[in-house]
Amino acid sequence: MSDNKNEEELNQVRRLAVSLSNEIDYKNQRLLEMEHKYNETTATVRQLVVGLTKEIDSKQKSLLEMEHKYSESSAYVKLLVNEIDKLHAEKKKMHSINRKLEGAMECKKKELMQQTKELEESKAHNDLERRNLMNVIEKLEGKLIAQNTVECDNNLHAQINTLRKELDEKTDAMQDLESLNCALTVKERMTNQELQEARKETVESLQDMLNGRSHLGIKRMGEIDWKPFQRMCSQKFPGMDWKKISAELCSKWQERLRNPQWQPFKIVMLNGEPQEQIDEDDENLRELRNEWGEDVYKAVTKALLEINEVNASGRYAVPEIWNLKEERRSSMKEIIQYLIKQLKTHKRKRKR
Repeated sequence: MSDNKNEEELNQVRRLAVSLSNEIDYKNQRLLEMEHKYNETTATVRQLVVGLTKEIDSKQKSLLEMEHKYSESSAYVKLLVNEIDKLHAEKKKMHSINRKLEGAMECKKKELMQQTKELEESKAHNDLERRNLMNVIEKLEGKLIAQNTVECDNNLHAQINTLRKELDEKTDAMQDLESLNCALTVKERMTNQELQEARKETVESLQDMLNGRSHLGIKRMGEIDWKPFQRMCSQKFPGMDWKKISAELCSKWQERLRNPQWQPFKIVMLNGEPQEQIDEDDENLRELRNEWGEDVYKAVTKALLEINEVNASGRYAVPEIWNLKEERRSSMKEIIQYLIKQLKTHKRKRKR
């Protein structure tokens, strides 16, 4: 009985030992798996740390570069601000010079116009007196020829000599007036040239200042408006690349405008004065009107008149300050008023 009991206890111990051995094997296996997983995780974390370190180094480098660029940009901005201040000072100075120049030129122009008017009146008066004197002399000479030499009246000779002397004086006065008129004409041309040069400088200075909110803008005189070409080509070639066709057509006519040998103009008398107008019978213009319509024709002839007005010899488009509201060239007075307004606006912004 005792042996059986010991045997049973021994079997229980054996089973427990086997169970414990199996459990130890299982736990050892789990431990190995956990160690492997730990190693993998450690390796992944290590790679992640290395990657993050590289990324942080790269970010730090980029940050340093950005700080350097910011420092450079700040210095450049300061330089630009200084340049802008200098530019505004120069524009203010230019505005003052232009205002004085315009006033002086307007006064000189009025003075020259008045002098020219007086000269014309004086010339007309002297011409009339000269013709009257010549008629009197001719009549007196006719009387002398009709009379005998012996019967010639000494008083008549004296009258003729006096009239001849007066005629010579009037002739000299006429020549002096013509010389003065020529000098004044040259002076007027020089004044107009100075005014045109001042306007040209103003146009160049204002090109970057004018914006869409202003009633003034830059218009290239003699440049064809491409919109009528686009409208007509979109109607005639709806299934084709009509934009390209219209651009090529517009460029072709712009090139034709630049040709100084093409002169589709005629001289007509208007209010007693000769004036140059578009010759509607010109072969090229007639063909353009018939093929492409009235709007395209008007766009080309308008540019043609503009280029003939501002640059007839060079035949290329010229920038001009344009009153957009009234569709005309702006006056020097309007330009100066715009400059004053801009300067005042700039001053208000600086004060803020």
